[in-house]
Amino acid sequence: MKRVDSDEVRLASAVEALKCQLKCLVVCISHSWGGLEQVAAEDSIALANLGLSPRVLCLLDSPFHKHLLASKASVEIVPIEFTPSKFFDLKLKAKLNELMSMQVNLVHTHQTSLLGSIVPGLWNHRSVALLASRHMMNSHNKKGLYHRAIYSRVDSLIVMSQALKENIIQTHAVPERRVKVIHLGLDFEKFNPQRVFGEKFRDQWGADENTIVIGLVGRIDPAKGQSTFIRGAATLLKRLDVSKKNIRFVIVGEETLGSEPHYLQELKEIVRQLQLEDYIVFAGYQDNIPAVMQSFDLAVMPSRQETFGLVAIEAMAMECPVVISNGGSAFEIVGNSEYGLLVRPDDPFDLQRQLKYLLDHPEERREMARKAREHVRSQYDGHERLIKTLALYEKVLRKRRAL
Repeated sequence: MKRVDSDEVRLASAVEALKCQLKCLVVCISHSWGGLEQVAAEDSIALANLGLSPRVLCLLDSPFHKHLLASKASVEIVPIEFTPSKFFDLKLKAKLNELMSMQVNLVHTHQTSLLGSIVPGLWNHRSVALLASRHMMNSHNKKGLYHRAIYSRVDSLIVMSQALKENIIQTHAVPERRVKVIHLGLDFEKFNPQRVFGEKFRDQWGADENTIVIGLVGRIDPAKGQSTFIRGAATLLKRLDVSKKNIRFVIVGEETLGSEPHYLQELKEIVRQLQLEDYIVFAGYQDNIPAVMQSFDLAVMPSRQETFGLVAIEAMAMECPVVISNGGSAFEIVGNSEYGLLVRPDDPFDLQRQLKYLLDHPEERREMARKAREHVRSQYDGHERLIKTLALYEKVLRKRRAL
């Protein structure tokens, strides 16, 4: 209770410091609805709920736009009907000039790919602070003259893990002091295993109280590893005794909006060929993620590469043991097998090996789940994320005023 009270006091103090000075513009101009867009949307809604009323520049009728509308938060939505180019987009420059005239003093983009058009739009606005959140690992050299010029205007580059910070320092023309780690955070009242119940989902999936449910949540996409999940399920079933085959493998998610619906059909064909129709459930999109995680006995995140496993910490918050692909920030999330297990990407045999270990060691599985919730509560708290974000906003505003 003391910690909660302390967090609330710190958050109230951070809000008070900004209430009369912050005029924030959040930029997320995307057709998609993945982790990047969801983080940008929830952060914007959180700012609005704190009374800081951000403007948000987004694509008209995109999932991001529709989500903000549905939230009914006091966000001033600025929809545009064009997708800006990555370099010197004149339409975006004109829109930014229009918004700067409305006293915007801080721009926070969740798409570093747009910096090549955002920075020229701020050339005549030196007093406006610029922050960028980087959500993905980078494999390209961004230390040339062009990127040096672009990133010299960025006051701070926000990343969600130490692994991503190290990647940025190695590949970007950004001084280490400007790269700030702010972990993603959860609302632990929402993700509370004592208050959320998943029986409805288990009933839908044909899973009684004696059924083991192993689940995967994520966009239906080859990079998310659904094929590896299905093949791992087939291998695991071959190794289990008949008495232990009361099991369901559940795939939650849908294909990216606007994409050709072929990968989902490929997955269903794999299920048919492997004769897994009685074991694999395609559950489609679900918006009640806490209840979904509560319905799982094990959660799997077999992506080829993930910068950060948001789905993993959501499962861990609901005391659901996790098995996730190695790489990115995975080790930071699960530790040395204390809070979850790691597997090699694209390796169905390694996946089934770790799943079988957890199925064969139920006591260890339960202890891992208990520790996992404690771990994410200490490292990925939504209040702490907001406090650190607002503190950074206040710092860069102060710096820009000094200029």
